Amino acid sequence: MSIRPDTRATAGSFRRTVAVSTLALVAVGLAACAPPAASGDAQLDAIERPELAPDETADGFDLDALVAAAQKEGPITVYDETGKVVSIAEAFTAKYGIPATGVKIETNVLDKVSKESAANNVIGDVVATSEVPGVYAELLQDGILTNWVPGDMYDTLPEVATYPLLSSDNQMIWTYNSEVYGDTCPVENIWELTDADWKGNVAIPDPESRTVFTTAWNQAARDHADEFAAAYEEHYGEKLETDQPTAVHEWVSRLAKNSPAIFKNDEEVSDAVGAPGQQKPPFGLMWAAKYRNNAEKGYSNAPCAGLVPFAGASTPQTLAYATKTKSPNAAKLYIHFATSQEGMEFIMPDGKSSFSSLVAPPSDPHGVFAMKDDGEFQPFNTEYLQDDYTNTVTWQDLWRSAR
Repeated sequence: MSIRPDTRATAGSFRRTVAVSTLALVAVGLAACAPPAASGDAQLDAIERPELAPDETADGFDLDALVAAAQKEGPITVYDETGKVVSIAEAFTAKYGIPATGVKIETNVLDKVSKESAANNVIGDVVATSEVPGVYAELLQDGILTNWVPGDMYDTLPEVATYPLLSSDNQMIWTYNSEVYGDTCPVENIWELTDADWKGNVAIPDPESRTVFTTAWNQAARDHADEFAAAYEEHYGEKLETDQPTAVHEWVSRLAKNSPAIFKNDEEVSDAVGAPGQQKPPFGLMWAAKYRNNAEKGYSNAPCAGLVPFAGASTPQTLAYATKTKSPNAAKLYIHFATSQEGMEFIMPDGKSSFSSLVAPPSDPHGVFAMKDDGEFQPFNTEYLQDDYTNTVTWQDLWRSAR
């Protein structure tokens, strides 16, 4: 995510400049500061869902007409966090004859897309990223990206996945080494990770590297603070007493103070947790895709089923097209293809799934989809994305100050 003071005279740049200035002041008094959720004001930031375009409805959508219009347009480039975008783009080209180039971009994609739009030099015609609050606050609200849901899919999606379009779901999962601990996760309650027994032996990707972490914390504090408080009471046998705004703030602060091992990414966490031959491997946080290392590297990563209050969190990806693209129909057709069963087949083996009932999930060798169906992962909420976006710096400062 990129929160930056921008000198261009636009409504969006003004909002971002004010946001940075305000958050800098807020950080000074962080210990006594609560996000809007803690004071009950989050509803003031509820998103306004725009009216549907005609081709976002079942009656107004015509795939043949979209294909015909798309094939008259030029090539497209797709920005995505996964390297699988190269294969998806190639399959799209093979199917429709429209040249498409997939480019993997894991960081700073919002800033790149914004600058391309300002320069009237759009390179990324389609953008896929898990920085959902940033896409909403920086790009959709400023008209830099356009949200579009395929009309033949709209009615098969829950409302939470329609604006912004959540093209795929991905679970960030607390994981243990099954070679050492067998079929039973060694941790039953999330608060155990803040105790001395796990001091220095919790492995996580750097929470400051991607906003998915702060978004998960903010949504937990706003929507699930009671569950974290109940988990505390269950673990310690007494109610939580804290000066922090919520039980989630207290948990994040205690985890930061418990000397967790910080890694560059979840691939490194997978190495630390799942590698064979360990005596006391760490307990770690990673995405479901890293369970493929069990087969590829002989690792023993396993999801911590039954962890209270959640075994992880939903971190979905959103997909939209550049408003200034010269190939809007080709961009729409790519979104249709990427979210279809055919397109999803490229990424579902990595533990990702569709929000649409039209797309059947793949096999579930690690039980991740079954855990999702059982409600074991913290759900993603698109209702207060401005709140999630605004509080990013606040959570990062809490993490830094606690460490």
